[in-house]
Amino acid sequence: MPPLPGTDDSSLEAVRFSVLTNALLLVVFLGTFEIFLRREGTRQLLAPKLPSPERIGFLCSRFPSFLSGGFVAWARKVWEQRHQPVDLEPDATILIRFCQLGLKFSLLGTAFSCVLLPMYATGPGQASGFNSMSLSNLKLGGSTRFWCVILAAYMLTSTFGFLILREWHAFVSIKRQHFVKAVSGACGPAMAQSRRTLMVEDVPSTSWSEQGVTAFFEKLYGPASVYSCVCIGHVQQTDLHPSARAAAHLIQVSTGPATAFVTLRSAERCTEAQQVVLSHTSGWRVCEAPEPRDLIWTNVVKPRGMTELHQKIGLAATVVCVLFWSVPVTLIQAWANVESLSKWFPAVHDLKRWSPTIYALITSYLPVLALMGLQALLPYFFAAMARGYECHKTKSGVERVVLNRCFNYQLASLYVTVLSGSLWDSLTKILDQPSQVLDILARSLPKANVYFLTFVLARACVGVPLLLLRPYTCLATCSLTGAAGEPKIRCAYGYEASSIAIVLVIGITYSFIAPAILPACAVYFAAATLSYRWLFVHVYDTEFDGSGVFWYDLFNCVLLGLFLSTLSLIGLAILYGSYTQLVFLFPLPLLVGYLALRCWGRMGWKSRWTSLEDAVRADQDEGSALAGFQENLYAEPSAEPC
Repeated sequence: MPPLPGTDDSSLEAVRFSVLTNALLLVVFLGTFEIFLRREGTRQLLAPKLPSPERIGFLCSRFPSFLSGGFVAWARKVWEQRHQPVDLEPDATILIRFCQLGLKFSLLGTAFSCVLLPMYATGPGQASGFNSMSLSNLKLGGSTRFWCVILAAYMLTSTFGFLILREWHAFVSIKRQHFVKAVSGACGPAMAQSRRTLMVEDVPSTSWSEQGVTAFFEKLYGPASVYSCVCIGHVQQTDLHPSARAAAHLIQVSTGPATAFVTLRSAERCTEAQQVVLSHTSGWRVCEAPEPRDLIWTNVVKPRGMTELHQKIGLAATVVCVLFWSVPVTLIQAWANVESLSKWFPAVHDLKRWSPTIYALITSYLPVLALMGLQALLPYFFAAMARGYECHKTKSGVERVVLNRCFNYQLASLYVTVLSGSLWDSLTKILDQPSQVLDILARSLPKANVYFLTFVLARACVGVPLLLLRPYTCLATCSLTGAAGEPKIRCAYGYEASSIAIVLVIGITYSFIAPAILPACAVYFAAATLSYRWLFVHVYDTEFDGSGVFWYDLFNCVLLGLFLSTLSLIGLAILYGSYTQLVFLFPLPLLVGYLALRCWGRMGWKSRWTSLEDAVRADQDEGSALAGFQENLYAEPSAEPC
């Protein structure tokens, strides 16, 4: 709740401490990065893709100010060339564009805040300190000022809808261009072959052989239409002793090849096979084959029925575990709550008089770092579960699972954080009268802006610079200096994309409740945009090509956050608005639902499929692309690379 008149409100001191501390840490981290980047001994550790020292002369001829200016000079050059297209993988491009989307929204929202902040600061409410610049400083029961909140909510939601529609069009264009480029062989022969390959599951027992699968597809598309066929898990009976062939046949019939990879000579026919019913007999489940480097070979051999069952059980388990996840999050928030701390440690209030800096560190900054550390453990658990138990067959599929589950858990943390400050004293009241939840949410949501402002600043000034410095990766690489194979540095798309999405959701949620958070969001997205561009150009190795499909998950995550934020505003209107103002807010969640239906209805479902037009256009140079194909491209390796 907002503090009562006469009580001690330390929100302004907490914000001041957070801004100064994070600004200092940002300067220290960037200064350290600049120093290490200019030293030849550490330059290659921080940016392995930078030219080696023997190519310094070539580097200076192309980028004469780079070595003298380091990352700052590079960032200035990127800003000057911001309108020029960047030749990156679609997944990297989508992640950078999503950061730019957050930056655009934060800057536009900051412009709107120039009207909202003075209105909140001069409100007739009882809020004090930094909380006076939030909706909690308005009059209870409705006022003329709340109409400005309603207008801002509609304008910001409409602005976000316009920006997200533009990103949809950009994603569809990127995906189509990349498909044509990949099929033509411009991305390498392996990519061209994978775009003409089908992954076939549930093959009928009568066709459980490479010859049988080939015969089925050549019956559909004509002789010599199949370039190669590989059945993973299929027993080559010709290689067995005659006495063992009968037993091998029994094993083959009981399990069969879990997955077959069929490479067709035509991208047009490959596209057709994915979108039509191949046969009315059971089986023949067909989809586009991933690249060989994207496959998790230990899971490829497992039957589809088993993997789907395990995935449903895993999804149900993660949903149930959200209830247990709220326990450590609530404990962290109790740490950040002064009233809760004073019950166990009465000296907390005396600590503020003795050292305000240490008081702000304990009650404001350390809980944020604790929550960030707790959330950083989630991707390891979800990735291990998706690989080991649920048996997802692709690395990109595992990353998408991690993205969605990490985001949902972080979103749950957001609302647990909002409620937990009041939950300690109001849990009995909520159990007795569930309707009190809306009242607690309405009173707690504006006040929690101080905590989330600190959270966003910590992400911007600590989390993002650590991505550039990569202390653990650099230490591991340094320990392997001179070794035959140094570890590849790859982007953890699932966790990193979910972290970007949750910051955008926080910015959207507080854009009309406590808009002072938007400049902090703008700092985060500006830092993330530059940092990820640097990382994808000079650091990260490509582990797989997902064709930018992470966009679907990012869009769903942000739309879910936007929908929940509009519902939260309706809850606030019950407390701060009149009946008429509450009625005017009811169409807002419907507007978000319409945006989701329009995006998925007009562009989303189409973008999941390759158009026949694009496939025919990509097949125009079929002969040169087929020249680099390999019959054993999808043969199971003896040992999966790390």
